[in-house]
This record gives sequence, structure tokens and C-alpha cells, in this order.
Amino acid sequence: MLRTLLLILMLALANTAWATEPSTTIVKVEGSKFYCHKVAKGDTLYSIARAYHTSEAEILRHNSGVTAETLQAGSNLLVPYKEEVAAASADDAKYRIHIVAQGDTLYSIAKKYKISVAILEEDNPDVVTTTLQLGSEIKVRRSEAGYATTRQIEREQKARESASQSPVAEGEHLVLPGETVYTLSRRYGITEEEFLAYNTLTAASDLKAGMVVNVRKREGSVEPKGEEANDRVDDKGKQRKPRRDDAEKGAEESPVRDILDAESAHAEMVDVLEGNVVDAVQPMDVAFLPIARHHTLKVALMLPFHVNGKINPNYVDLYRGVLLAMEDLKAEGYTIELSVFDTENSASRISDIINYEDGFLDAQLILGPVYESELRYVLSHAEANEIPVVSPLADVKALSSPVLFQMQADVDSRLDKLAGELDGSRDIVVIYGTSNDFDYVGELLQRAEAATVERLNFHFDRESFFYKRNADGTNGEEVILEDFMRTRSAKAYVIAATTPTEVDRILTTLSSMKASIEARTLSMGDYIVLGNRRWMQQTNIGYEAFFRNNVLFMVPYHAKRGDEVIRLFDGRYVAAYGALPTMYSYRGYDAAMIFCRKMYSGIDASIFEEQFKPLATPYKFAFKEGIYVNTQWIKEHYRANYSIDVE
Repeated sequence: MLRTLLLILMLALANTAWATEPSTTIVKVEGSKFYCHKVAKGDTLYSIARAYHTSEAEILRHNSGVTAETLQAGSNLLVPYKEEVAAASADDAKYRIHIVAQGDTLYSIAKKYKISVAILEEDNPDVVTTTLQLGSEIKVRRSEAGYATTRQIEREQKARESASQSPVAEGEHLVLPGETVYTLSRRYGITEEEFLAYNTLTAASDLKAGMVVNVRKREGSVEPKGEEANDRVDDKGKQRKPRRDDAEKGAEESPVRDILDAESAHAEMVDVLEGNVVDAVQPMDVAFLPIARHHTLKVALMLPFHVNGKINPNYVDLYRGVLLAMEDLKAEGYTIELSVFDTENSASRISDIINYEDGFLDAQLILGPVYESELRYVLSHAEANEIPVVSPLADVKALSSPVLFQMQADVDSRLDKLAGELDGSRDIVVIYGTSNDFDYVGELLQRAEAATVERLNFHFDRESFFYKRNADGTNGEEVILEDFMRTRSAKAYVIAATTPTEVDRILTTLSSMKASIEARTLSMGDYIVLGNRRWMQQTNIGYEAFFRNNVLFMVPYHAKRGDEVIRLFDGRYVAAYGALPTMYSYRGYDAAMIFCRKMYSGIDASIFEEQFKPLATPYKFAFKEGIYVNTQWIKEHYRANYSIDVE
């Protein structure tokens, strides 16, 4: 008994270690290549080292201030680049690996990753799916994960269980839901053309669930020949298009939808390493049927108005923004029935809503919840009933669902608008203090691979001093700031320090030296400061320092009070509620206006081509990490003439 428990424990530990997936993002730091690994929930220093075939000590050596105890999810680590890891990553581009744990079945794995059982079987032909071996590896196709709903998987399971009770003769097979000509021919070791010929089928689309088919040659069946053998069709009966890289040879795509062969997988890996890959637009897998204009749209709004018995004013503001949107939608001729629920950030409360509240059960659109922890309870219902779920504020990390829309701007898209500042035309100067935001610095440096990077330490003792930063984080030689700033090269300063007092002192020192140089009519290189948007929440940092230093911020929402659209909205809000609106009010209004309108026009793949701007902030959605997410960030540039440029 003890030996069995130890075995299970060892496998569980191994599962934790193997679950870490190596990054495909490569950065260069002072001439050396590193993987930029974003720490995921559950990652340990041991599991990361194992994933990259390196040692814990080697990782710690390149990440000053990091220890096994201080490792945090969401942070970025530099891991030394190794060729064998790059080679292994080609397969990672297509699959993620699931390690079979105690109690796992093919159906439980399918539900976990929201993928068809047939696809799991297709990608794991050597796995005995009826009795999974503890600790064995199951490939999960990345391009398909997140698309199958729980209801679809359960239907597939029931059909297979029913089919297993229907005997068929030797050499025959009862076709189950999700099975295709390709999967069956691969399973039984015959070509697709042979399968079609053995069953007198003219196209792959002729194959239907419930059919009994021959999986070996029968008397009277004919072998494919000539052009007929080469006239391949996909599993939907459509002629396959020639592959772009083999077009001259007349070669054709693999019959497996969205699967890369070894050659194209390698090509994709090269693109990833060179930074050429952008997220592909994926087709909608869920059918969101449009509402007829004369029908009533039923909307459920789920917000945590009360947390621990106290009212949260931010979500009251968001609700008020939704109400103003309801007024405008009514004026446009839409009829909308809004049901409002206080989730209280409580699992039991959300369970009651999902199971008993008619306003939720009848809803055709769900706005909220705002926390990722709340969303997971709602998604099962939404997937089963194909209802879009719009989270106004959550920055979703762990969930994936084809019905989930994230309005908060995607973190990975934040630096897209900084391409001109990080393309190597400016030297990057990182200034460190006593405590530092290494994640912020890592994100910027990851995009600034072509730039020259210099690192300085800041020290204040009645005067400001700057030192070159050694590899271990200690002070090197002292830097004369005037000489440093007067070099002709354009610079972008990145202030890693997080203490508001230190940030303010660094900004003040830079602007004072700039003013001194300009007063003496001396020349100096142009510079900007790439600001950390957390500074906007610090009262100790004066806004005047932003203007004096040409500080540039990337923000998820911008609403300038002077804009005509915002001014009119503010006037309505003040008249209705006797207070100025907040960003929460604007986001609530935007969420309702965008998605209530789309419910009538239809939520389909055209959403990727549209840009929405109900008030002042634009939204554009892309499919990333299994959800639909807003990719639009706003660039705010504080100019020396005390104006703010907005892009």
C-alpha cells in the first residue's frame, strides 16, 4: 500500500515538473541568446530548469534577485538558449502535452481541454484509450483546444458507448461522431483512397456517423487508380488547396485540418524565433444566432456589487454606464430586457444564480462577471447553450472558451504601438533603484532585441548618483550624468524602480540636467521615458515631471474630458447620478453598446475586421489563447509643451 502511494506521489510530482512548457520567444542580452519564459501558475524553479534542460543555478545566475521562494506567476525569466530545446519546440508549436494522472479518462481529458475525443485519438494512435496508463503522455492539439463544448463531448461519449454495444463483423467498423476518412484510414493502416474504394464512397463527406464501413478490401471492391487516386478531398468533401511551398510540384495539404507536417512545423518555428508570427484569426466554432430586430434581447449583468458585506462603488459606476447604454439602445429602436445580479464574488451565490434565476437562465447575452475566478462557473452554462460571455474588466490568464470575450486590452498586445521606439533607433537605458519591476523591464527588452541596452543603478544620498550596473546588480563605475545625456544618440529611458519617491527623484534629476544643458545651449541627444502606467496611481509622482521628460505611457483606456463625446456623456451622467463618471462607467457603457448591437447584427468572424469605438476608446478583437480578446492599447505621450498626444 505504501509503495503504491509513493508511486502516485512521484507521478504527481513528475506531472507538475513536466507541465512547464518552454517558451519559443528568444531575446538577446549583451550578445547572448536567452529564452524569455513567462512563469505560469504551478511553475517551480525545478520544473522550469527541467523544461529547458538546464540547472536551477544557471537560471538564478541570469536573473538577479530571483530565488526559488520569490518566484511569482506572471514574472519573466531569462533562460540560457540551447539548441536541443529549440528542436523540441517545433512539436510544441502543434501540441501541448498532458500527463495522465490518477482517474484520468480520454473523456475527462477532452473536457479539460475542450477538444473532441476523436481528435485526441487521431493524434495519439499508439495510446490505448480505453485504459490510459498512469504517467503516459497525451498530445493535445493546440489549434483545436477550447472549441468543443462540454455538451458536444458528452454527446460524443454517449454515442461511442452506444456504438460499443452494437457488434460488427471482423473487418468492419461502426462510424462514431467525429471520425473521418483520414482518422479511420490511419487507424487501420490503409490509404484514404483505399478506404473510399472499399466502401464505394465518392467523397470524404459521404461518411456519416452510424455507418458500418469496411476497413479492409472486400470481394467486389475496386482499387483506386489513375487520377482518381490523386483526386483527394478533405473531410468536408472539398478539394484540397495546393500547399503554398509545394505549389509548383502540385503537392497537396495534409487531410488533417490545421495540422502542420514536420517541414511546415519547422518553418513555423523559425518564424516564431524571428518574431514574424502574428495570431491567426480563427473561425467561430460556436453559432451565435442573430436576434431578429423586432425581438427582445435578454441580457444578464453579473457584477460583485457587495464584497464582504461592503458596497464596491466601482461596480456601481459600471452598472450606471450600462443603464445609460440601455437608454441609447432603446432610442435606436432595440428592445432589451436587462436582469442584474449581485455575484458578491461568491461561488455559492453564483451557483444559485446559474441554477435558479430565470433572468440568467433565459439570457441570450451575459455581461460579466468581472473576475476570472467567477467566470469559470458561468462558462459551462454559456458553452452548453452557446451564449456569448463578455467580461468588461478581467485579464484572463487560465481560462479558454469559444464563448468568452475579454474587453480588457490584452497584455501581450501592449507594446505593439511601441515598435518605433524599440526598433533599435534609440538606445535603451534601464535605471534600477532599491526595488524594481523586473517584469516591466523584461517585457520592454523582449521587444527591443535590436537596440543597444545600457543599465544604470540610481543612488540618492542628499544628491543623485548614477552607476553602471554590474551583471550581479551591484554598482560599477560612477556615471557623470551630463556626459551621459550629451551623447548624440537618441535614448529611451526605462525606470525599473518602483518606489514612488525614487521614481520622482530620477525623473526630476533627468529633467533638471536636461534644463541645465539646454540653458547653456549645449547639444544633447533626444530622449523619451517609457513610463510604467502604475505611476498614474501614485500621488507622490508629479505630473509636471511627465511633461518635462517626454514620458510615454501605454494605457488600456483613455477618456479625455475635453473630447466632445466624453463631455456629452459626462453631462448625462452628472444629470442622472449627481457625480462624475469613472473609467468603470465608460467601460460598462462600451460593453453594452458593442455587444447588444452585435447580438442583432450577428456575432461571427466579421468581428475580427471591425473596430468599435462607442465613446473615446477603440476596441478590436482577435483570437488568442482560446478566447476572443481586445488588442487595442492607447499611446499617451506627454510633450514638453504641456500637451498630450493620443494615438
